[in-house]
Amino acid sequence: MFEGIKNYFAEFKIMKTVSKDFWMVNAIQFFDGLAYFSIIIVLSLYLNDNVGFSDMETGIWQGIFFMFITAFMFTVGSICDTLGVKKTYYIATALLIISRLGMGVAPQMMTGEPLKYVTMALLIVMALGTATMVTNTNAALRHYTTPENRSTGFNVYYLIMNIGAMIAGAFVFDGFRNMFGTVKGNLIIFDFSFAMAVMTFVCAWFITNKHAEEKAAEKAAEKAADPTPEKTPLQIFAEVWKESAFQKLVLFLILTLGVRLVFTHQTMVMPKYYLRTLYNDFELGLVNSLNPAIIVVGLILLIPIINKFDTVKLLVFGMAISALSILFLAVPNSWILAIPGVENMNQAYVYIIVAQIFVFAIGELIFSPRFVEYTASVAPKDKVASYMGLSALPMFIARPINGFVSGILIAGYSYEGIRAKIDTGNISYMDSPEWMWMIYFILAAISPIAIVALRNFLKSDNPDNDKPADTAH
Repeated sequence: MFEGIKNYFAEFKIMKTVSKDFWMVNAIQFFDGLAYFSIIIVLSLYLNDNVGFSDMETGIWQGIFFMFITAFMFTVGSICDTLGVKKTYYIATALLIISRLGMGVAPQMMTGEPLKYVTMALLIVMALGTATMVTNTNAALRHYTTPENRSTGFNVYYLIMNIGAMIAGAFVFDGFRNMFGTVKGNLIIFDFSFAMAVMTFVCAWFITNKHAEEKAAEKAAEKAADPTPEKTPLQIFAEVWKESAFQKLVLFLILTLGVRLVFTHQTMVMPKYYLRTLYNDFELGLVNSLNPAIIVVGLILLIPIINKFDTVKLLVFGMAISALSILFLAVPNSWILAIPGVENMNQAYVYIIVAQIFVFAIGELIFSPRFVEYTASVAPKDKVASYMGLSALPMFIARPINGFVSGILIAGYSYEGIRAKIDTGNISYMDSPEWMWMIYFILAAISPIAIVALRNFLKSDNPDNDKPADTAH
């Protein structure tokens, strides 16, 4: 372990070459991550308990919220490329300030159908702000790193993001709900998220315009050489879709759809699954913090090792591990109860939940940083945000599917009172929560298999930061 930490800090030395703006972007990511990860944990409970949505309605509007995030990411990329990093951050933070504050105070001012309609509108505004924030942050990281430090830069970004996620679960979510109660605590979480949006605005204020000035100088030189009128965001967007590298990236991203369902269930299915198969005072935030905690430790230990492997191979390996993690949740309870030391159903569920989180986290820490890095590396320098926006394609499809389907699955396999049937044995495997997870596993396993089958076709046309094939082990 100590050797791993030593190697990590040796690898980290390369980050001395990055600018102040890189660290300001990561500060924005940290504050926004505290808010975002708190919100996605509490969202389904907020829609149920504070707004009055049913399980089915909650699943639908979770799906719509995430669908709009990824739909907006398709279009805001070209706008980010046009406006630049700093101005785009101003727009994103303004949208988040309005929507998060609104969701924190609206249930205290109205009820019934008016509250539902206001919440729906605020969810759309928050989706646009989130999409703009995420796309701009990913593009900014590309702008403020070089091919030499980009791989480590994205690892650092992912490390900071998961530190924020860990704090959000263990301290923000559990802390506010334990302090103020579950219903009022939900509202306080949105108020806290509003404060974090204000902090991101302050950080954006300190970002220099050096990159924008350099880009403007390049455009001026290009315009002097070629007086053709500057392209609009829509023209850039249309051109990007015609590029061969972009089309291959689209196919690659579609093929990751199955495993992305595994990522979305962590926030869309798990909260109610935990509370209804275990108990109402289950430490939901603490359990959600286990995943980022494992990723933080894993990144510190594995960054020097991971960077030696081929990016695409790591993507496939990480996806396979993430998919396999679902098998823990799909195993019949009787099998878990047969393990020495597991004495009752509560212990059985805690065992499979912790095992799933641990294995999934290993897969995620291998897959996710490489996924962002791969997308950034294949993007032409003048269309980074457009390409990074496309990286949301798997979630664009997976989140609404899981939003709509999760409402049906939770109502059918993880409803209120399901635990009583499990305890009495009055439930078959095909009617149990375990069968729900078997369905997810089958869908997730499709992704790594499909990418391996098409690996030669998916090779990028113009990567600027891929590892040479002969460095893969």
